[in-house]
Amino acid sequence: MNYNNTYAQKTAGIIRYSCALLFMLFSFCYLFFLQGEILAEAQYVYSHGVTSYNILIGAIIITVVLQIFQWIVSLLSRLPARWHAFSYMPSMLLLAILSDVNKEAIAHFSFGAWLWIAPVLMVVYVLIVILLHNLCTFNSDSTYNIKSQIYPNFIILFFLMLTVGAIPQTTDVYHYELKAERLILDKDYAAAAAVGETSLRASARLTQLRMYALSKEGQLAERLFDYPQYYGSRGLLDVADTSSLQRFTTQDICLHLGALCGKSIHSTDRYMQLLLAADSLCNQHTADYYLCGLLLDKKLKEFQRELPRHYNLSDSIVGAYDKLPRAYREALYLIGKPSEALDGKIVVKDDTLAVLSDFDMLARFRDYNELKASLTDETERINRTHREFGNTYWWYYDYSHLSTGELAPRNDK
Repeated sequence: MNYNNTYAQKTAGIIRYSCALLFMLFSFCYLFFLQGEILAEAQYVYSHGVTSYNILIGAIIITVVLQIFQWIVSLLSRLPARWHAFSYMPSMLLLAILSDVNKEAIAHFSFGAWLWIAPVLMVVYVLIVILLHNLCTFNSDSTYNIKSQIYPNFIILFFLMLTVGAIPQTTDVYHYELKAERLILDKDYAAAAAVGETSLRASARLTQLRMYALSKEGQLAERLFDYPQYYGSRGLLDVADTSSLQRFTTQDICLHLGALCGKSIHSTDRYMQLLLAADSLCNQHTADYYLCGLLLDKKLKEFQRELPRHYNLSDSIVGAYDKLPRAYREALYLIGKPSEALDGKIVVKDDTLAVLSDFDMLARFRDYNELKASLTDETERINRTHREFGNTYWWYYDYSHLSTGELAPRNDK
């Protein structure tokens, strides 16, 4: 009898510790890797910017609190060892409620359906505990080997984890936005620009954050089309976006460009005109934002006219055009006569603006035109040229407005 009691105690101990370890690993990873950015944004908004949330410390504290809560529930419920994992149901419920935060919930705080779901689940939990006590006795645990007791606990925990993980409805793009925003606030601009860079999905705000990060790195015009551009110049700056539910706002971008945007200015074009007219405020970042905006809106004539005003392209400077950022050089090929451009000559009317000596870019431009000419089906042409030349201004200028599916222009705000 003493042997059986000792065996049962050891078995119960193994179950408790293994379940605790699995729960804490799940809770920490879930809060740190998946929900950390959301919780940081929520705390900032709910506290009106007074407090901040540290993703690592927050994940540790919440996990420890939930584990302590489970320990209290376990003492009160006194479930048989075979069903010990059910004592994690209240902690999992709290974790689900805490992590069920999306963009809409942050903007308009509400517990939503949890106001009735949570009480109902707790009633169900109490009924489960009563039922298990009626079906089992603590002494019966000694009649089972460890495998028959530990497997039900792992199955229950797995089901609870799966349920919690399936509850949040936040899109991956919103996660990208929040992560890029945090990295920008940490002044890690290279990492911010790299967030979600392999995904074709983007929002206007995510694009603005990426472009700001590139600008801070001095790479805006060089890497402009390394990212999907669905929003034209609005993907650079939108002064109409006056949301206060963000840690990094449109005004921060404006400050980077030289001056805050006044409340009476409701148009990005008007803001840029005023900024460019003030020589004391205009800087190279401002010029690149303006020129890149012209490219994104496909205003090549204006781009050609404005480019020499912001970059010294004097004939006295050898290779001045070849020193331009990549997006500008790619745009030059479309400004000149097509037949001359295939030879690297930028000829407008009868004037030769430049002879570009970047032979790799010239070879890519020729390959792009050859591939484009070889495909007769428009859908195939758009998709195949995007696979090989989607990071060029040439593809953006020719096909971005015709694309469908994931490559299609976006209208969301």
